[in-house]
Parts: sequence; C-alpha cells; structure tokens
Amino acid sequence: MATYITLVNQLLRRLNEVTLDTAGEGFATVRNVQALAKDAINNSIRNIVQTGQEWSFLKTTYTETLAAGTRLYSFPADFATVDWDTFYLKKLDSANNTPSFLPTISFEEYTQRFRGLDDEGDSGSGISAPQRVYQTLEAKFGVTPVPNNSYQIEYVYWSFPSDLALYNDTSVIPDRFNHVVIDGAMMYMMRFRSNDQSAAIHQQNFEDGIRSMRRILMDDPLDIRSTVIQRNKSFSNTISSIV
Repeated sequence: MATYITLVNQLLRRLNEVTLDTAGEGFATVRNVQALAKDAINNSIRNIVQTGQEWSFLKTTYTETLAAGTRLYSFPADFATVDWDTFYLKKLDSANNTPSFLPTISFEEYTQRFRGLDDEGDSGSGISAPQRVYQTLEAKFGVTPVPNNSYQIEYVYWSFPSDLALYNDTSVIPDRFNHVVIDGAMMYMMRFRSNDQSAAIHQQNFEDGIRSMRRILMDDPLDIRSTVIQRNKSFSNTISSIV
C-alpha cells in the first residue's frame, strides 16, 4: 500500500508544485498548497471508503473472548459495519461445547423472548454456552444465554480507517487504485482553486474510478451479506454533495 507522502507527492507533481522530502522531514508542519494536498488525499480516501461500506480491503475477521456472566460486548473501535451472518461459536475444550454458527435476532425479540430467562437464570456466573446473538441499540452485540465460560466467538466486520497522519502511514486503498485517490484529490484541489471546469473533469474521473473499483472488488454475490451499519456517521451519498 502507498504511504501518505507518496500519495501527496504524486498529487503535487500533478499540480506542478514542489514535492516533499520523502524521508518525512518537515512533513507535519507544511503549509499552503502542500498542506492542502495532505487534506485532499485524506478527503479522497475517506470519500472512497464511504461510498462502499463493504470494500474487501476493509474486511476483518475478529475473535471476541467472552466472559462468564457478561452478555454485552463492544465492537472493535474501528468498525463500520458487521456481518451478522458470520457469528461463530468456537469449541472450548474445557467446556466441551458444540461449535456452531449463531443465529442473530433483533433487540426487540431478545427483550420479548429471552431477556427474562437470562435475568432469572443468571446468578452472576452465567448460564450456558450462547445459542444466539442479538443486536443492540448501540455499537455492541449481545449473546444469549448468558455465557458461563470464556467461550470465543468469531465474526466478520468492515473497518472505518483513521485519516492518514504520519508521512509513512499507509493507505488502505490497494496500489492499483492509487490513480482513483489522486483523481479525487485533484477534484478537491481544483475546487479550492475555483477551477470549476477542471474540478468537474476530475470529479467524473473519480466517480468512474470508484465504479470500476466496485465492479472489481464488490460485484461478487458471495460477498453480499446482511450487514447492519452500527457506527453513527453522517456519510454523504454522492460525491458532489461532499464539497
């Protein structure tokens, strides 16, 4: 994956501006067009990420270790969406449980059918191996019955990456799509320069590039899952509405 300074310098060369020291000297304190170029790269990457919640390069398999007597668990700090069809209870030798995929139920169904049983049956140390996962009203998931051992649950989620900050931070976008990042950054730079005609050209190239990425990376029917967006973000639906 390309580093932050590599992408910034590619953009500066497209703009016919002075590039930055590849060793990162002074990168954190640049001003004027170089500082704008840094922002434009992050804006472009953020835009790409937001237009496809389930990019393959953001997909992560995560294992949560449960605690006896605890029914609610937070998702990782960087998560954006979770695949509710992938929750899998692993075998715990000491508990001799049966490994299995866990069906997901809504929070409403949990409160109506299972919460009372959990409340009555749990003395503080749990009841048994979980049989279901339930959605919550926050960035967490619950399990029922309340676990009575340190079982492990594996599931798939898609992350929302942080902005690039250090000169050697690496982009999440695969290298073969760096040109899409640059087109998006050029769109932002041309808008800053009030060059509407050039901005429109780069916007079209940017949109075409994102569509190409989606065809290549996301048009596999096996990758279409019943995901639920948990992170509360004000994502824009169209590129033109972002700036």
